[in-house]
Amino acid sequence: MRIWAAAAAAAVLVAGCGTVPARTVPARSGADPAAGGSCPAGPKTSVITLTDTLPVPVVIVPLGAEVVVTVPRWDRGAATDVHVATGGILREECTVLVQGGGRRTILLAVGSGITSIGATVAPAGGTFMPAWGGEVIVRGPVTARGPSPNSSPAIP
Repeated sequence: MRIWAAAAAAAVLVAGCGTVPARTVPARSGADPAAGGSCPAGPKTSVITLTDTLPVPVVIVPLGAEVVVTVPRWDRGAATDVHVATGGILREECTVLVQGGGRRTILLAVGSGITSIGATVAPAGGTFMPAWGGEVIVRGPVTARGPSPNSSPAIP
């Protein structure tokens, strides 16, 4: 069963690409009453809710932007930390476990590129364990002379 769960998680994180535009949410200040602590987002924050279906959600953000990642609740465990597949693109700013076992994580876009993000539940389930996934594309600044040296040429 663990091999199946690992294969399903890999498929969710690797496949899919239904690109959706980022949406912004109002600034949050102070502690979130539904959360185990404070994890406030900035005034123009992109939001992505991880899913266990294909295609995975995709959000496109500029370098320096915050991304609020929501991991859905699961009735048989608590969501694990959000894992970023490719280093140097996103940095975790904060994370909180929310009521019902879901998770809210704020990531900062620190480098240009594309990375998968994902989470599961702990403790691991016996017969079925969800694997939530998504993808974040970070675009570097574009100047009048073209892309900055920090931009990845693979990203249009």
